[in-house]
Amino acid sequence: MGSIYVSFIVKSVSVNAENNELFEKSYQSVYKPILKFLYSHPSFPLTFKFTGPQLQFYKRRKNEIITLVRELTDRKQIEVLGGAYHDALLPLLNSIDRNGQIDELTSEIRQTFGKRPRGMTLFQDCWDSSLVNNIHNCGIEYVILSSSLIPDNKKTFLPIYMSDLGKSIDIFASYDEFIPDSQQLSEEFIWNIEKAVMKAEKKDSFLQLDADRIVVINLTAETALELTNSKWFEKLDKYLQTSPGCRVKLTTPNDFRTKNVKTKIQSYIPVGICNEISNIIQTDKNEKNRFPYSIYDFLYTYSPSMKLYNRMMYISLLVNQYKTDKMRKKSAREKLWLAQNGAYLLATAKEPVDNNLNRQQAYKYLSEAEKMLRSEGDFVESLTSFDYDNDGIPEYVCRMEQYFAYISLNGGAVRELDIMKNLCNYADNLKRRAIFDGFDDDYERGIFIDHLFTSEQFKNYSGGEPSGDGVFSRIQYSELKYSQSHKELQLCARAVWKPTGQTVYLRKKYVINSTGMYVQYIIKNESDKTLGAKFAVESNISNIFFKNDDKNGFNIETVDNGEIFVINPKKSTKEINAGSKLKNIQLVRMSDNANGISFVFEPNEKCGYCMNPIIFNRQNMKGDEAKPVSMTYESTLYWDINIGPGMETEKSINFTIIPVKKIKN
Repeated sequence: MGSIYVSFIVKSVSVNAENNELFEKSYQSVYKPILKFLYSHPSFPLTFKFTGPQLQFYKRRKNEIITLVRELTDRKQIEVLGGAYHDALLPLLNSIDRNGQIDELTSEIRQTFGKRPRGMTLFQDCWDSSLVNNIHNCGIEYVILSSSLIPDNKKTFLPIYMSDLGKSIDIFASYDEFIPDSQQLSEEFIWNIEKAVMKAEKKDSFLQLDADRIVVINLTAETALELTNSKWFEKLDKYLQTSPGCRVKLTTPNDFRTKNVKTKIQSYIPVGICNEISNIIQTDKNEKNRFPYSIYDFLYTYSPSMKLYNRMMYISLLVNQYKTDKMRKKSAREKLWLAQNGAYLLATAKEPVDNNLNRQQAYKYLSEAEKMLRSEGDFVESLTSFDYDNDGIPEYVCRMEQYFAYISLNGGAVRELDIMKNLCNYADNLKRRAIFDGFDDDYERGIFIDHLFTSEQFKNYSGGEPSGDGVFSRIQYSELKYSQSHKELQLCARAVWKPTGQTVYLRKKYVINSTGMYVQYIIKNESDKTLGAKFAVESNISNIFFKNDDKNGFNIETVDNGEIFVINPKKSTKEINAGSKLKNIQLVRMSDNANGISFVFEPNEKCGYCMNPIIFNRQNMKGDEAKPVSMTYESTLYWDINIGPGMETEKSINFTIIPVKKIKN
């Protein structure tokens, strides 16, 4: 009967690369006491995973940790694992970025500790079979993967050998069910592992080969600290030292590979992601017992993350196609890699899902990368048509001097608006969910969303409630005319308005310019009776650095019948709309003074105006209490229309982006 080897892995602190404060805190509260314990207990091996920015910070500010880890590595007590330099979600990246991120961290570890990593981990166990080729080509020999991704009949506590297109790697399964509690006795911990291994041995034939088994246990930095401070590690070490007949021994994965592997299990693992992510996907999709989920299931469930990913892939395309200046390309690629940190798309277990601040940091890096490529001097403004978001339908991408945006046929709206001055996406909007926000939105928010309301429907809408029949907010527009040279786009949509059964035809024209866009509407009544309704154009401008405080709000000003009227951005205008104000609007100006940008909406004729500040709440992966994660200003211009049979009316809005002087908080 072979031995049972246990390997503890302390996972990295995955945060914004510029968050030196958290790196400092993690050093003082986590790594310093753990390394102190290891130094005084040479028989206790431990494996660490660091990110590239984490190592860079320690080299600059805490060189003592580098010296200590190097010494413990030399005496083979510590193994340092590789992976993606910025903890990227590797299956989502192009092959050149996958290899680049893995090689970058491998080089960093080799230069820092004198030994290259042989194994690696994946952020949130985000796996795809195509990674085998990249991992093998980067010189990595094994990967740690959650046991939840392993088929049940392959969970034998033996290394898995996986091949794909002629390349192969080893896979070690990590088992969350064995993560110890600081109150758990060492005997109980050992017995749980022995019992599970013996159960597996009864079902396979490898017992006759006297095969050694390995149990890998992933620990968060916080869990590892708790076990260190409670002297649990010390008690376990003492128990193993004084129990010579015990089958369980401690090791590192690479030490086990080089000394104890007698057999491997062949298996093919196609796709998967950790239990935490799978659980929230399953909850949100209301699906049960589906296996396995992938990172793409998450992106299809959370559209803001998918939009960020689409932007990421577009910038990756620009960077990889750029040929002129190697240094500029290298700098842009570094920004791209910073944006690929998995926490920006997924968040971490502690943070609320759909966290606006995470996404905005990624948008900042991506816009910086694009700005670097533009700065060569030969940038030409353009309006192009292609399938930007990989949904099988073309979008219209605007690359202008002051901004990047794209227009979707879904609702005929602007779905992204990245301002080059302050490198933020002001169209980064969520949808309300009743469980967290009191209402369910039935359409995707964006800029220039079109609605047709009855008076009663508009009364509810102006108070922030979902209302109407989705005319035209949920309709797929069609292209009527597209002129790349004139930067002009004409869309159209035909719909039956349910309250009266009348057919309404809408033509919508965008004229794109350097500082904004001109949007024209022509509404035609195709029925045989007069159409009386409210036509509303909604624009959702995101509070990009929302932190649920008073420091990062907007100033909203209107010109109402020749007079300036300032709106309280924290309150709905429903009460004001019920009075005599905001009925003759000539201009609306929304100013993000903290970030130096104003958005001006100027209708061609006087109209009404309503505004609702909407805060979105979300839980984290652990299901804790929902917290505010994002905010948008639902800003709507509206007209009373009365169109005779076969007749049409025209409305238009001139939208301008104006840089303003920043006001410090």
